[in-house]
Amino acid sequence: MSAAAPAPATPAPRRQRWLRVLLGLLLLLIALALLVQIMLPPERALRLLLARMEPTLGLRVGFDGDVEYRLRGTPQLVVRNVTVLAPGDDSEPMLVAERALLSLPWSTIRSRGAQFDLTRVELDSPRLHLPTLLRWLDARPPGDGKVPTISDGVHIRDGRLEGGSWHVDALTLDLPALHAERAIDARVSGTAHVDTLQALFGLRVRADRAVDARALNALGSLALLHPSGRLDSILQLDAARSLDPAKPGLVLAPLRLALDARWQPDGDADPLPFVLGLHGDLHAGGGDDAVRLAPLGIVLRGAGVVPEVIAGGHIALGELLDVALDGRLERWPEAWPALPSPLSDDVAPLPFALRYAGPRDASAPISLRLEHPRAGFVGQVRIAAMLDWLAAPTGGSPLPPLQGRLTADRVELGGAVLEGVEITIDDGSGNLAP
Repeated sequence: MSAAAPAPATPAPRRQRWLRVLLGLLLLLIALALLVQIMLPPERALRLLLARMEPTLGLRVGFDGDVEYRLRGTPQLVVRNVTVLAPGDDSEPMLVAERALLSLPWSTIRSRGAQFDLTRVELDSPRLHLPTLLRWLDARPPGDGKVPTISDGVHIRDGRLEGGSWHVDALTLDLPALHAERAIDARVSGTAHVDTLQALFGLRVRADRAVDARALNALGSLALLHPSGRLDSILQLDAARSLDPAKPGLVLAPLRLALDARWQPDGDADPLPFVLGLHGDLHAGGGDDAVRLAPLGIVLRGAGVVPEVIAGGHIALGELLDVALDGRLERWPEAWPALPSPLSDDVAPLPFALRYAGPRDASAPISLRLEHPRAGFVGQVRIAAMLDWLAAPTGGSPLPPLQGRLTADRVELGGAVLEGVEITIDDGSGNLAP
């Protein structure tokens, strides 16, 4: 991939300096290795290292076992059972790793870090506690945010990212090379866990620059595992990153996401293929644990029982899941139970409003309001029950698993004409709130 044109150097946000800080730590370790090799016993060298690191970076660093050195050719240092603590923050270690490898050229050692070039960085089974990292970064004084060149890249195996109420495990990262002002092209995979929901992802991630990136792209696979079934999809994401200091955290505006997906319910039910598109602004962090998509536009397209939907609103994921969408059902799907006359004569789009505030696995009831020029429905439904009904083979219940009230000005059934109709619908499961 050709290099992007260099941009003027500007101070980077504090949270972009973590890579430089950690690599600086490893650089100091290899300097220690040289010192030990030449003149110092390991115990004294370790005391010097800890004394040097804590006031400089505000970190306490420890490791167990022997330190492995390779000084011929390209110098290399391997440290095991690494622990990095933020003094005064006893909640969780910021970083632990079973093994850390740093390889760097002699030019970096001779310049004592003034020429900050590295060859390769490897981490085996690292665990990064994100809230502790963010607290430490917020407490650090402003810095220049420079990122070193890593000619042979960064490689992470079997990592874990702790986000508090969520986590990612089996995390792998392969970044072939890192240059601050050049485009990056990485491959990342792992499994995210949010309550009973699991998200398995394998993505190719690209950005226009390693530092102050403005254009982001991701392409790959995403699978969602839920107790009621599995969603497999091909994902494409394109986003522009906002660097406005008045908006702390990660801001992607706009963000465009396309999913070519297939929902497979548990059991022998037929899969439900569909296409989903999202367009909106994403905001994560900035003193708030929630991830927000607002404003947000959604388009759903499918065939058979999958309706065509256009909607707008917001989605927020924090301790709870909060969804508010207003839109329209483009047409009543032919695969759904037919509307009685004269409701079936009107083919205009059907406005709807959807609200949800509850557990993050969307297991609580969803409030739904559906409007028709001559009728209306107000009630509740559960996503899992509705998906099971949509995927059920012919011969199942003709009525969706709803609870609520249906009103209509006029309905014709079997030659009879009913006016001022009001029907209470109850799926009989006893699972919905009254």
